[in-house]
Amino acid sequence: MPSNGKISLEELNKRLADPSVLDEELTRYFEVDEMRSGPFSPVLALNPHTVNIPPTAEGTERSAALLNSANFIARLRRHVAFNARVGEGSYHGPILVSEGDSWFQYPFKLTDVIDDLMQRYAVFSLDAAGDTLSNMFREAEYMEAIANTGASIFLFSGGGNDLVAGGNLAAHLFDFDPAKSPAAHLLPSFNLVLDEAIGIYSKLVRQVAQRFPNLQIICHGYDYTVPANGPWLGKPMAERSITDPALQKAIARVMVDRFNERLALLQQSSARLHYIDCRNTVQEDEWYDELHPTNDGYRRVAKKFSNKIEELSPKPKAVDTRANKARAAISAETTSYRPVIHPSQAASRSAKPKDGPAGRSLHIGLNAVDPGHYAGWSGPLNACEFDAQDMCEIAGGLGYDPHLLLTANATSDNVTGEIERAARDLSAGDIFFISYSGHGGQVPDFNGDEEDGVDETWCLFDRQLIDDEQYMLWSKFKPGVRILVISDSCHSGSVIRAASPGSPELAVANPLARAMPSNIASRTFRQNRDLYNTLGSSLSSVEAQTVLRAMDTPISCSVRLISGCQDNQTSLDGLGNGAFTAALINVWDNGRFSRNYAAFHRAILGKMPETQSPNHWSIGPKNPVFDAQTPFAI
Repeated sequence: MPSNGKISLEELNKRLADPSVLDEELTRYFEVDEMRSGPFSPVLALNPHTVNIPPTAEGTERSAALLNSANFIARLRRHVAFNARVGEGSYHGPILVSEGDSWFQYPFKLTDVIDDLMQRYAVFSLDAAGDTLSNMFREAEYMEAIANTGASIFLFSGGGNDLVAGGNLAAHLFDFDPAKSPAAHLLPSFNLVLDEAIGIYSKLVRQVAQRFPNLQIICHGYDYTVPANGPWLGKPMAERSITDPALQKAIARVMVDRFNERLALLQQSSARLHYIDCRNTVQEDEWYDELHPTNDGYRRVAKKFSNKIEELSPKPKAVDTRANKARAAISAETTSYRPVIHPSQAASRSAKPKDGPAGRSLHIGLNAVDPGHYAGWSGPLNACEFDAQDMCEIAGGLGYDPHLLLTANATSDNVTGEIERAARDLSAGDIFFISYSGHGGQVPDFNGDEEDGVDETWCLFDRQLIDDEQYMLWSKFKPGVRILVISDSCHSGSVIRAASPGSPELAVANPLARAMPSNIASRTFRQNRDLYNTLGSSLSSVEAQTVLRAMDTPISCSVRLISGCQDNQTSLDGLGNGAFTAALINVWDNGRFSRNYAAFHRAILGKMPETQSPNHWSIGPKNPVFDAQTPFAI
């Protein structure tokens, strides 16, 4: 070492390549370049006080090359440590694969979560400071790493970049207003950023859970960081004249809470996903900067991971076979993986992973109704039973417990009974999928909740099921349950609830439309006036009060409707399927459709005639995980 106490670039390279030199010993040779760093993406610079950097163009190039390889070198050192641990023959703990951002790899400057865990466990690390959720999911290096190592636990850290809006937080804040609460200073667009992130999270978790049915997945939320005039929180807030430290801290808490709430929801509806809530874990004086804990703070977070790993690995197991597999597949030269996924797997993207949430489904199809109730009209249709059978086949293939009710069996008692059984059996995170194909009708509105003066109905075999009745059925489901309703019938735009946005004059029914003719509707109502009066009055007290509270989320489950048309339109019948169901099946494409429900609805809409516009809307508590999932995903 030169007399000035500095080491040369060549000597630093040697030390970086020597696995016996601990990261803590290398810390002194680096510092963080604050100007070039991004959120959860620290950029290192050489410390001029400890490294001799030649003041020449060649010296600048050599130092830049060394720094550009910081993530590569850090990953390589971890791979060497992993191979040494599994190869020594005495390790009997679980094999872990980790993929994450700078909470999992903050190279050299901090002892991060994975650094701590590697002291005790064999962790094959794919982590890289600055890695984003979208990049991790796109490259999916973890898939082949899990397969090659025989890992039993997958550790995942992501979303921090999204939490601070990728460094563009100011664009998602209102200007300071003393009358606004901390939460009110966040624009609605901030929630959209988080929803996009949780959508990627959901796809990643499902991808892993389906491919590896015995793998446990551990993820985490972030702790309450303290804005400190940094570029990711403090300064963006100051741009909006939000300068009070207490208010800045309160806004940051709201941001962190919203991210954690979404992960908690994801855990409910995901297979073998274990979410670690890190809030109130890192002490206020244990923050290295606005986004990263100090070594002590990371140690506290790592302890939570360690506790969960121990919980999931209660019995030590010998790992000779896995170690041999790992040594054969992974070498010190291996720095990245590319997944090998057969195209046929595309069709099972939404399938139910092992040990995932429960899925129950009910599929109703009526090619006729009872003339005795419908004033001598049997309502013949062609394809409704086919629709129900096709939807039942889709549900069964995806892991639902499907139930089918066709024509004469599709009575009001049978339909409501199946729904009530699902309400009784399903719990938070589970999903109930119900499809209806048949005539849609309208009856006078008894409780005053419809602006157009009529309630939309499903024409079941023995009588009409009023949308108000459906709404009451949804109110029986437990909090956190997801309900998906697919309705291929006329006047179905808001059939899941009583509160209608208002409808223009009813369009003239097409001869092939799934609509009860207006003269039949009138005769049916008059013939069964006492029945519908009784239904209306029975709903008018409890249900009317419920509907009046619709904007305040009176039901605790999340209900999503994709219907064949608007309330003022009719749905066309067909030979093989109804027009709407045929378009839905075409877009679904045997499970190859991989975007969310909003995109699914838009794609179906693009295949429909101008006279029939499928509707998409939701009631109940907002569930961003449900919003982001691929159609029919359990």
